[in-house]
Amino acid sequence: MSFLNQVIQPLSDLGQFWQQKNNGRILRWNIFFICLQIGLLAWKFANLPPQVPLYYSLPWGSSQLVNSSSLFLLPTISVVILFIDNLFSVSFFKNFKLLSRFSVITSLIISFFLTITLFKIVFLIS
Repeated sequence: MSFLNQVIQPLSDLGQFWQQKNNGRILRWNIFFICLQIGLLAWKFANLPPQVPLYYSLPWGSSQLVNSSSLFLLPTISVVILFIDNLFSVSFFKNFKLLSRFSVITSLIISFFLTITLFKIVFLIS
C-alpha cells in the first residue's frame, strides 16, 4: 500500500499546485505558446525551404543551416522545459513557494522567446 501512496501523493501535490490561480494561468499560457509553435510549423512547413537558419550563434554561412524538420526542436525544448520546471516546482512548492513560482515563470518566458524565435525564422524565410 505504501507504493500506491508514493504514487498518489505527488499527483495530489500537482493538483494542489495547479489549483492556485496564478499557477494555472501560467500553465495555460505556456501550453498556448507551445500549441502556437506547433500550429505555425504545421501551417508553414510545406512552404519552408529544405534548409533553414537555426544556429545564429555560429559563424555566418552554411554552419547556421539545418534541415527544416529541425525546427521541431523548438516546441520540443519548450515541452521538455515545461515538464522539468513543473516537476521542480511541485517538489519545492510546500517549502519554497517563491522558488517554485520563479521556476514556472521561467518556463513561460522560455516558451515565449522560443515562440518569437520560431516566428522570426519562419517568416524570414517563407
